[in-house]
Amino acid sequence: MDALSIKVKSVLNLLTGLVTQMETNAQESRIVAVIPCYNEQATIGRVVLGALRSATDVIVINDGSMDRTEEEAKRAGALVISHPKNRGKGAALKTAFEYLKQMQFKAAVVMDGDGQHDPAEITRLVEPIIKGDADMVIGSRYLEGADKIPFYRKIGQRVLNYVTYQVSKVRVSDSQSGYRSFSYRAVKEMELKEKGFSVESEMQIIAGRKDLKVVEIPISTIYNGKVKRNPFAHGFNVLFRVLLLAGRD
Repeated sequence: MDALSIKVKSVLNLLTGLVTQMETNAQESRIVAVIPCYNEQATIGRVVLGALRSATDVIVINDGSMDRTEEEAKRAGALVISHPKNRGKGAALKTAFEYLKQMQFKAAVVMDGDGQHDPAEITRLVEPIIKGDADMVIGSRYLEGADKIPFYRKIGQRVLNYVTYQVSKVRVSDSQSGYRSFSYRAVKEMELKEKGFSVESEMQIIAGRKDLKVVEIPISTIYNGKVKRNPFAHGFNVLFRVLLLAGRD
């Protein structure tokens, strides 16, 4: 092999190494937004577009929607994973987390698809993860602006906070917040079994048992007036499931 061939080979090796390093850096700086949703065709498009301003990837878990949720999410630029039938929020998040475990990323953030979470707050929500100060960050509606929250929600939230704390030994002001971020380590530890809305409490319990560092930051409170489910029946159902979680090994 002559001197020119050796130089060309060295340059090619150098370029290959630089490309590999750039790809690794890109993967390690990835911010992935996960949006579980059911029948959210009216809002999912703008939520995805908003999330893409801060996240490098958006994954929508279409939990058996019977409208155009899947089409609208894809049109906006999301990767869509669809359940053939509705299985519940916890099941949707389990699907998302199993997918995330196969990826490389710096932080993953979970948010709702109904427009009640402000995508502009993603950057603030993942900041403690990126800095290495937390494994799970909960966006709390109760640290600031709680006066906008209906009184019955505050009472129900206090009950669920108390019960979840007794089981998890992790104290937070908004145990039921669906807007939260995770480190890769936290995602790996989230072996979710709850299928419904008690999944937020289950995450807190897992965090306590796995010694994950949990912090809260304030988020804005957006209520659009529509209520999808009876809040009292919903609250009692979550409470019942959390009490069952207390006896789980």
